[in-house]
Amino acid sequence: MAPDGLLARPVTRGTAVRGALAALSVWACAACAPSATEGGFKNPAPGAQVYAIESAVREERKQQIPEIVECLRSDDDLVRMMAIGALERMTGQTLGYDFTDPLPLRLQGYRRWRDWVIAQRLDPPARPQSSTIYPPPQPPT
Repeated sequence: MAPDGLLARPVTRGTAVRGALAALSVWACAACAPSATEGGFKNPAPGAQVYAIESAVREERKQQIPEIVECLRSDDDLVRMMAIGALERMTGQTLGYDFTDPLPLRLQGYRRWRDWVIAQRLDPPARPQSSTIYPPPQPPT
């Protein structure tokens, strides 16, 4: 009785070459992709942001609270959940933010956290000049 499935098919040179090229392209893409442990909060990949949040909590880097607050705006549920958990662990409060709330309520919670960061005089994260998240610096008088 002949075996069924993929192993029963004869391997031709074209099939082998296509398989090798496919494996090579996967390897090449993986080699070019940034690691989830690199880039920290500036890396747009959710895995990198989660890693940065975990690292900040583990190493008790309270100076990174503003970056964690920015993660509350993420489209990714896991990033938001990790961010609010980190903020609660680092500050002892949630300010009413719930990562599962609909977007309008999440934005209200984010604004409360943003105001808290400003009130604590923590340095906001570096943002492009077009950002309206934080008030612009006031010129010296």
